[in-house]
Amino acid sequence: MLHRRIAFFGLALSLLALPLRSLATSVVAPDFGSLVGQSDYVVRAVVKSVTCEWREHNGQQYIASKIELEVREVIKGTPPSPLVLDVVGGKIGDEELTVEGAPKFLVGDEDILFVQGNGRQVYPLTAMMHGRYPIFRDAKSGERLVLRSNGMPLYSEQDVSLPMTKLSAVKEQDPAAKPMTADNFIRKIREAGPDSRHTQEN
Repeated sequence: MLHRRIAFFGLALSLLALPLRSLATSVVAPDFGSLVGQSDYVVRAVVKSVTCEWREHNGQQYIASKIELEVREVIKGTPPSPLVLDVVGGKIGDEELTVEGAPKFLVGDEDILFVQGNGRQVYPLTAMMHGRYPIFRDAKSGERLVLRSNGMPLYSEQDVSLPMTKLSAVKEQDPAAKPMTADNFIRKIREAGPDSRHTQEN
């Protein structure tokens, strides 16, 4: 299998400036206020489909993906309808192109997504991996709890500024602490800035 990797973290670059080679830059984790403020919109959504396709830029072919989302709740801003994230990377046959550090989406995933520059950036999540928060349902309590994009639980909204490998101070201080619920995280996002409160409970 031919596997191409783009070590790319420069969120300010547009697709038109995309060099399909290895780049040695990094994403700085934003604080919570910046994460909310820099996002064009924030949604709770479920992945409906992931479609990969070949594209060409300056004579170079690369794989891109369209991630169609079913928006369950608009938390901030006004996203387009339908909402389809346009990302560089994906897999077609035996060839795969990955953007280093970028989250991968699967049909059925439910996430809280901070979206920035959709269609204009290589990866349209604010601060890339720091812009995706998967939701899972606790088997015992039935509560919807929040993870970071690396699968580690989110215990406080302030944890968004931590490196992906660092454990939350909340958990260090209280080993019995539980991850934030989706409802609490959404409430904190709305409190941090202007929001739109259109909800479809599901």
